[in-house]
Amino acid sequence: MINERHPVLLSFAPLIDGLLIAFSGWVAYKIRWDSWAMAQEYLFTLMLGTALAVVLLPISGAYHSWRGRVQWHDTGYALPGLVLVAVILTVLGTITKTSADFSRLWMGYWFVLSLTALFVFRGLSGKLQSKRSQRKRKVLILGDGELALSVARALGDTPEAGLEVIGFLSISTKSAVGNLPGPVLGSLAELESVVAREHFDELWIAAGDLDTNQRLAIVQMLEKSFMTVRFVPDLSMLALLNHIPSEIAGMTVINLNASPLDGHNALLKSAFDKLFSALALVLLCPLFCLLAIAIKLDSRGPVFFRQRRHGWDGKIIHILKFRTMYLDESLADVGRQAVRADPRVTRVGRLLRRTSLDELPQFINVLLGDMSVVGPRPHPVTLNENYVGRIDAFMQRHRVKPGITGWAQVHGLRGETETLEKMQRRIDYDLYYIENWSLWLDVKIILRTLLGGWMGESAY
Repeated sequence: MINERHPVLLSFAPLIDGLLIAFSGWVAYKIRWDSWAMAQEYLFTLMLGTALAVVLLPISGAYHSWRGRVQWHDTGYALPGLVLVAVILTVLGTITKTSADFSRLWMGYWFVLSLTALFVFRGLSGKLQSKRSQRKRKVLILGDGELALSVARALGDTPEAGLEVIGFLSISTKSAVGNLPGPVLGSLAELESVVAREHFDELWIAAGDLDTNQRLAIVQMLEKSFMTVRFVPDLSMLALLNHIPSEIAGMTVINLNASPLDGHNALLKSAFDKLFSALALVLLCPLFCLLAIAIKLDSRGPVFFRQRRHGWDGKIIHILKFRTMYLDESLADVGRQAVRADPRVTRVGRLLRRTSLDELPQFINVLLGDMSVVGPRPHPVTLNENYVGRIDAFMQRHRVKPGITGWAQVHGLRGETETLEKMQRRIDYDLYYIENWSLWLDVKIILRTLLGGWMGESAY
């Protein structure tokens, strides 16, 4: 989907947001102290927070653009960046022992006012964009086959793209598709006359079967034109993650399984994982001790259980769990998923599995870099081997680090996958997460997990 929203405004968006955040901090000071004359230490903190926001908001996905979707107008994408700024300022205040010198009310007012200012600004800019997009750009599609038909349908189903198909140019004398949603305005041989006669804004080339002479005719015509031209490659047979172009050694190449979890996004997610896991382990330490005692009193054997699973890029990792099964080797078939009323599970183990508390040691795996807090759940190696040839794009879920919780889990897809359909649904949710990742999506999944996603009927 193409969605071009004020490229000039978008390029200045971090600066605009920085000014809004700085002004919000100034207003917050007025509300707290009834004075516009800001004290020096508050002014310094305001400038530091604004600078951090200008840097962190783009990194955290506040102006998220992925596969043509420009979503910087959504306030929710700015929330993780603002939270990061607040956390960093709090940590700096703790390290320098100056946090007591600042009013917590002022910090709270600043955060709320900043979020409100960003919300209002984005709301107003969204209304402006809607008014400007009422005039749709007219598109002429060069092509008459299945690809041209799918492009026309996609544009018709996405009115917010602001594009309207006015017709088609046929490649041959007879259209390959008889139900094109628009008139055929001519053939490829008539391209020059059609361009001169018809009024349109963009030419979309959606034909995968052009011969050398046809390509040459198109190039020669485009050399004389100022119109916007877009080329749509036929990737319908490739059931991978995403398709984005890049340039290597002067050649244009298409990455067929790209993920937004790359570059600075990967660094941001890694930093978030390490900070969150370290904090979780500190807070959960008393619970770990209680669970360890309960496990030892309930049955003989170690407290922790290590299992081989596929990790990032298919590498074998050993995940940690609280032991929930007896040590009896005749029952402990680790290659088999647990089933309801499984005789291998101990009494304490049933409670741990029911509440997903057995997964908590995996925060250690996150600190070691083997896992993320959020991501596709890692499967036992034998389970992967069973499904890899039966489900399309199954191994694409290993393009990112596995997680303690995930998009599939908060939608109830936990526990045993005894049918192919259940596993297919889990994979669909995993691939959606990889394609649409953002820090805000991770935060939403964590919140949904804390609010009940760690329990369910399928957990046993």
